[in-house]
Amino acid sequence: MIPWTQSAKEELDRYSDQIRRTVESSGADPSIFITDIYRYVDEAIAASHLQVVTEEDIRRILSQIGLPGSDSMGWKRDFEPEIPVQTNPFHSGTDPGTEVPKSPGIKSLQRSDFNRIYKRPSGLFILLFGVVLPLITLGVELSTHLCANEFFDPIPTTWHILLVGFVPLANLLVWLAVWKGKTSYRRKLGLINGIALGVAFFYTLPFIPLLPLSVFAIIYFGIGLLPMAPLFSFISAVLCRRYLRQMTLEATPRKVPGLGWGILLALVAFVAADLPIVLTRIGIQMAASPSSEISLRGIRWLRAIGDKDLLLQACYRRPARISDFFSFMVSMGNLPTPEEVRKIYYRVMGKPFNAVPPPKLVTFDRWSFWDELDFDRDQGGAVVGERIKGLSLVGSRLDGSLDPDAVLVYTEWILILKNNSNRQHEARAQIALPPGGVVSRVTLWINGEEQEAAFGSRGKVRQTYEQIVRQRRDPVLVTTSGPDRVLVQCFPVPPGGEMKVRIGITAPLLLETRDRGLFRLPYFLERNFSIYEEGSHSVWFESRKPMETLSKTLKLEHSDNNLYTIRGTMSDPDLTTSQAIIHVGRSGEVVQAWTPDPVSKKEQIIRQIIQEREPQSPARVILVVDGSQGMQGFLPEVIDALSGLPEGIELGLIFASDDVRLLAGSIQKVTAEWYRTLADHLKKENFEGGQDNIPALIKGWDLATEHPDGIILWIHGPQPILLQTTEEIRQRWERRPDSPHLYEIQAGGGPNRIVEQLDGIPAIKSIPHLGSLSDDLKRLFSPWRGESKEWVLFRERVTRESLDDSIPGKETSAHLARLWAKDEILKRVVFKGRPESSSPNLIEEALQLAISYQLVTPLSGAVVLETQQQYQQMNLEPVKPGTVPTIPEPETWMLLLVVATVLIGVFYRWKILPVRE
Repeated sequence: MIPWTQSAKEELDRYSDQIRRTVESSGADPSIFITDIYRYVDEAIAASHLQVVTEEDIRRILSQIGLPGSDSMGWKRDFEPEIPVQTNPFHSGTDPGTEVPKSPGIKSLQRSDFNRIYKRPSGLFILLFGVVLPLITLGVELSTHLCANEFFDPIPTTWHILLVGFVPLANLLVWLAVWKGKTSYRRKLGLINGIALGVAFFYTLPFIPLLPLSVFAIIYFGIGLLPMAPLFSFISAVLCRRYLRQMTLEATPRKVPGLGWGILLALVAFVAADLPIVLTRIGIQMAASPSSEISLRGIRWLRAIGDKDLLLQACYRRPARISDFFSFMVSMGNLPTPEEVRKIYYRVMGKPFNAVPPPKLVTFDRWSFWDELDFDRDQGGAVVGERIKGLSLVGSRLDGSLDPDAVLVYTEWILILKNNSNRQHEARAQIALPPGGVVSRVTLWINGEEQEAAFGSRGKVRQTYEQIVRQRRDPVLVTTSGPDRVLVQCFPVPPGGEMKVRIGITAPLLLETRDRGLFRLPYFLERNFSIYEEGSHSVWFESRKPMETLSKTLKLEHSDNNLYTIRGTMSDPDLTTSQAIIHVGRSGEVVQAWTPDPVSKKEQIIRQIIQEREPQSPARVILVVDGSQGMQGFLPEVIDALSGLPEGIELGLIFASDDVRLLAGSIQKVTAEWYRTLADHLKKENFEGGQDNIPALIKGWDLATEHPDGIILWIHGPQPILLQTTEEIRQRWERRPDSPHLYEIQAGGGPNRIVEQLDGIPAIKSIPHLGSLSDDLKRLFSPWRGESKEWVLFRERVTRESLDDSIPGKETSAHLARLWAKDEILKRVVFKGRPESSSPNLIEEALQLAISYQLVTPLSGAVVLETQQQYQQMNLEPVKPGTVPTIPEPETWMLLLVVATVLIGVFYRWKILPVRE
């Protein structure tokens, strides 16, 4: 390179400034002139073979050019087409008729050619394929997630969207700058273009495998161009770089600055955007590992640094195999399914994925062009699953009648479901029944008429329901899902329409004392629909005895006919609290109730006797405490309740956490000191995530069976996700079905998948939720301490002659027979390993009892079909309307007795009074 003196450089700068001022005053762009002057000077210096460029050399060369407005060579005052300018990079030639002057090293172009820049091939390519196509592709992917659903997610986060949108914006800025000849922005545009090149390059890499498919897909409405958008954007950015290089103010084009820094910034931006994705994906793959050690490390990884929003998205949609260059490195293996990620989400967050609003995902399917995520993956299955948008409960009424002296209550819950979406949906809910309750009626309104259910074996009614669901007809299915809980499924709730169902529940009262009982209203444990209004449950219960409630929204009334009423509205959250408990008085001297057996043909009766039983304290209690995050707030209540355990019994405490431990390392007899020791250990434990309680229950079973009079007390939060199979623990109770007893008490509302899988095991007892957790535990401990009595309801089927008239009692409704049948069914539920298992007739007898008495049990279910033809096809018989229970039924016999008395009185009076002529 020929060296320049400082004075030579200053002389050229002065000349350039003079040119700039002169040309700007005329309204032209000076950069075009200066570019040609620099090139002419370089060519003149090279032709002169100078060793050093001096000030005199520059003056000599510039004197050959002159100034605009002078009469020197190549310049005209009016700037005719002979003006020497640099050819625009986008211009491929001169227009026909344009006269090009023969000036040394200088070309000519009219300024009006800049207005036709979009007609040139190179400029048009950048505009269409470097700006318009990428923007269209981004919009299509944002709206439909075509690539995310079929291949991988190129824009998983907002940062990726901004990076993709930056590329067409950068190309457009360069296009405009070259069009207008804005050379002053060349350095900044070089950096912007460098970033765009880096982003386009990194996005082109994962799309390379799709390019051959894209060529064939172009014939389908041009959709094949979309995967080519990153490649075209990269080519356009390269062209823009080339044009920026030609926009130099020097005669010889030089390298455009900013390429290296731009690519580096693009790399940094990708790392920053992808880091949460990469770290979360690594954690998910670790957590899904079959190795328990690796899985636990993955769970802890996600709790510490995982992106919770991305984890939630993976619960609805399988994680994309690649989303960009960096995620590709951690996406080579088999990616977890949404079902697997849902378990991981619960272990990390401590709550199920459907307990929070679903992510804002948009899908494209054949049913609707633009449609938010509302596909129901659990339709027709045996789980409630995720919330369905547009599906809601718009009407709910709870009607009930209590017969306190017979210790009975019958409740009917009518649900009206509405679907505001544009497709059919299945409504599903798990309902907690009153303690000891059983579903004895299921009704569906079809075209305004009531259709009663058919009762059959559990497998048969579910198979029938699933077949009808596939035909998109009108069935309702009710099956048990654990002690005192049922699963209700309704399909289809039509688009824009409603579905109305009724669930009838027969239950005993819980005796607090001989002359006082209580009843708990049913409530939702989980549901896949929303509640339309907070005060949407209308409550109306009647009794012949005074009633009380803690609810402030329910009113107490006493009518003239000595009928007591509780009525009003309750919000859905209130149904899960002590406000949903009704206390009722009864005649303490009445200890016997009976009813004719509605099924027996031998004129037998079902008799119930209230017996006082001496409470027995267990010799060993293995306390299993759930270590999930949701139990943290209940820790003070648990510690407070432990002080109520009687001294002298053996107590061990197992903490169900990531690693199951026996706190304090031993089992000792309860003393004040041992209680404080366990309480101190429990306070130091970390409650985090969602814990798998099955290993802790297995360990508790082993420790409890070491003593012949041992029990397990399981204090836990909701168990919405089954993290492993229950076969191991179920096997233990099947081989030893009578012991040890498991008392489970749940803090807070929600499902319990473990108890659902152990449905039908008589050794499992659910402690009713009647108040605070501390109060419920102390109520359990009170009989163990000898501070209260236990009242047992003993039911049997006998002949009428066996009825002991000397015991105060009353005749009641057929609900007593239904409760007796439920007890008999549970007694006949035989497990493998028992001697009775050699007789299969016991199970068949239990099933026939359930069908005859129209009950939903672990062996049976209820299904409502649309037409009589469907019942015949499935070999089912719907319940006859005259045999279904009704609301006033607990008092029916009393009313009939009153009516009979009146009729007898009228008849007697008619017989003895003389007839008047």
